[in-house]
Amino acid sequence: MQKNKTKAKLKAGEVVFGSEIMFPSPDAVEILGYAGLDFVYMDTEHSATTHESLTHMIRAAEISGATSLVRIPEQLPGQYPGYILRILDIGAMGIIVPHVDTKAEAQAVVDSMKYHPQGKRGMYGGRQTGYGFKMSTSDYVKVANEETLVVIMIESGEGVKNLPDILSVKGIDVVQIGSNDLSQSLGYPGKLTAPTVLKAIDSVIAASRKAGVPVGVGSFASFSQDRIKRFLDAGVQFVNIGTSNIITSGVERWREWLDKAKTGK
Repeated sequence: MQKNKTKAKLKAGEVVFGSEIMFPSPDAVEILGYAGLDFVYMDTEHSATTHESLTHMIRAAEISGATSLVRIPEQLPGQYPGYILRILDIGAMGIIVPHVDTKAEAQAVVDSMKYHPQGKRGMYGGRQTGYGFKMSTSDYVKVANEETLVVIMIESGEGVKNLPDILSVKGIDVVQIGSNDLSQSLGYPGKLTAPTVLKAIDSVIAASRKAGVPVGVGSFASFSQDRIKRFLDAGVQFVNIGTSNIITSGVERWREWLDKAKTGK
């Protein structure tokens, strides 16, 4: 199992930068890794990405040096173990769990992702041990508990209200704010800059920082530069920009360059 550079940087107080990819493409993951991103955030909640696709995407992240993180679909806590287990066993270095609203749900996430004594994850050596050629299963258990990144998403008014209790659960590495779902929960669907939504986002950032847990803001590229600066100044460390945003901005930049080249201006 590789060293989780994203987790190490977060522990050191650094800002990490990654991209959320909403389509199955190992090649795109590999390019993002070689481009120098800390992590690639592979989505299975809103995308067509399957477990088989994920296997190849995770390998692409490993090859190019990016931390592989996978967001699972919304689950009931009792369904976490089976779903999370399969993704960790194919090599993901972290799981992003949406719609965590209570302390009990947060505890169920940690239990599903960590081995004894930190959790209750089912035992399997598999490819993370080199199928037994690189390390023993007992050694892997220790390494996995240290390196696996636990990311929970706060996406509702209930989650915001319960956050102090949620943050009391040991083992949470990152709180990611699901800005769009949060805006809907608060009665302002899609209006990320509504004062009520921004107040909730700011409160999550403040509570997470107070608890010593790194925090990120979803839909990061949708906010103005001034607001993004405010987020960073407030201590946001987990920065995620959608692959579609990266592609679009690159196309726009080159289109501007070509226009300037044509006109000589």
